[in-house]
Amino acid sequence: DALAELVELAELIGAPVMLEGVSSTCSFPFTHPLYAGSMPRLGPGIKGLLMRHDLLFSVGGDLFTLSLPSDVDPMPPGLDVVHLDVDPWELGKNYPAAVAIQGDPKASLPELTEAVRRHAGKAGHKDASKRREALASKHARERDDLARRAGDEARKSPMGPLALVHAVSQVVPDDVVVVDEAISSSAGIRNFFRCADAKSFFSLRGGGIGWGLPAALGVKLALPKRPVVALVGDGSAMYTAQALWTAAHESLAVVYVIFNNASYRILKERTKALKGFSAEDDKYVAMDLVDPAIDYVGLARSLGVAGERVEKAADVGPAVGRALASGAPALIDVRIDPSFT
Repeated sequence: DALAELVELAELIGAPVMLEGVSSTCSFPFTHPLYAGSMPRLGPGIKGLLMRHDLLFSVGGDLFTLSLPSDVDPMPPGLDVVHLDVDPWELGKNYPAAVAIQGDPKASLPELTEAVRRHAGKAGHKDASKRREALASKHARERDDLARRAGDEARKSPMGPLALVHAVSQVVPDDVVVVDEAISSSAGIRNFFRCADAKSFFSLRGGGIGWGLPAALGVKLALPKRPVVALVGDGSAMYTAQALWTAAHESLAVVYVIFNNASYRILKERTKALKGFSAEDDKYVAMDLVDPAIDYVGLARSLGVAGERVEKAADVGPAVGRALASGAPALIDVRIDPSFT
């Protein structure tokens, strides 16, 4: 991985670093003061963000993966792009690059860093320190605001998904590996969890669902000495519930936290955003997991995995702690607010 090399260059110029829109790994430490979260997934949001800058340096990132079609071109006119990628097909594929570099980031970033030092001096850009301080303060304020929102959601019944994300993040150890398939409930995961190395975070690369339960088993097999916590939506869990049996059969100590909103909420959100009939009458056909409600704890136990149901935000941390301490696979079913806008 090239995390250290990217950190060095970012600090040298004092630039914020954002993950690509569909970021499936920890490609920049979530704990770093220059970390600015993930790129938006909609055209207007991307354009609004990039209009604040005069240069975009893409290091192996996609330009851009959108969740929905848009009449707004994400790339502001006149923004210079420096594009580094190991795959020549990616260079200039969607937008022309002022400078296109084919190379491995691990090998190429140190050369770029030295070029910056030759041009700007050993300390880097003259404003780098000031930029770093300003960005660190800004990002700290944003995290604090997110934590306050999580606190507000924790007082609701059922709790909001941000409250659940925050509660889990507060009790996991620093060496935890997070597997994220919370889908529509994933806000805050890349802010609250302290993922800082290339093997500390894994998420979806595409738009399909059902990946999280079995993927967490693969992660645990690859990293047996690290605790693995998988954050999985209830709809996603229904695709590959048999992975729970595999976890029990192979004694793979993965902790599954089910974000239970009793629906395929991501489908509801996309249907509404596309302004279909459901957006008019607020009826979503075959997208609610009710009548009967799914007993994920009972399902887990039937497949050999211990399960626990949690209703209150204050009970999330102790439940996760017990699951991690058990040394065995465990599932925690948490009811969350199903509403969306």
